[in-house]
Amino acid sequence: MEDVGRSLPSLDLVEEFSCRVISRYQKKMALYLLEIAGMDGLSRFRTERSLPFGVIKHFRRVMDLFDESTQYLLGQLRHRGIIVQCKPDCSYCCFNMPYGLSTLELIWVYHGSCLTGKSSRLFRRLLEVEELWEELRRRRSGHEDHDTSHPSACEREELLKSYQKLCQPCPFLQESSCLVYRYRPIACRMHFSLSPSYWCNPRHFQHDHAVRFNLEPGDCVQDAFEQIDERFGLNISHTMICGLLELTVNIMQFEPIRWT
Repeated sequence: MEDVGRSLPSLDLVEEFSCRVISRYQKKMALYLLEIAGMDGLSRFRTERSLPFGVIKHFRRVMDLFDESTQYLLGQLRHRGIIVQCKPDCSYCCFNMPYGLSTLELIWVYHGSCLTGKSSRLFRRLLEVEELWEELRRRRSGHEDHDTSHPSACEREELLKSYQKLCQPCPFLQESSCLVYRYRPIACRMHFSLSPSYWCNPRHFQHDHAVRFNLEPGDCVQDAFEQIDERFGLNISHTMICGLLELTVNIMQFEPIRWT
């Protein structure tokens, strides 16, 4: 048995320190997001399938700030002898189903997938994973007509745990590399492990004992995302696979976004 976990720091201590360190970054992120919320054209996106170029320009800065805050935090943790074990070639967290994506993040991922030149192949992968997700939901709920896109909170948590245990790779994963890495949402950027990275493998016997933490957006960022969601008014799923399929088929109709 591995006993690495005995020397790991308190998770509560790490999370408390994390909140203090990155709060000023999140305030800057919220300001950029609020500027996006005030831009013209968001409410017409459904019909015109176009957005001001300022949207992508500002949101790129938001994601850069999140990455900057992450790197700063990891450096501060290292100075205190707390080492995050995540490595560039580790993709175990890519067995999760990203949930909680805003409309803007789904648009961001969709834009990134269009730039890969592999949209058709990725769409087929999305369909395969959505079918797996739907089958898993049916087995757990026992109801054929239950809403898959908007499950209850309890059902969602159980679904996410069950899905992770399947070790199903993300549709954007190719040989341990993300095809839309630059455009991945916050839900894919916020996971970190203080345990050996292979403990994050859902099939590893120490998986349930791994010490992990998330750098979740603060209230100011969440509130700004909600304001943008209201401006778009699309009401699509917050689960990445379901939301992307709705965006691709029902709104974009497989066309790339026009940036004006």
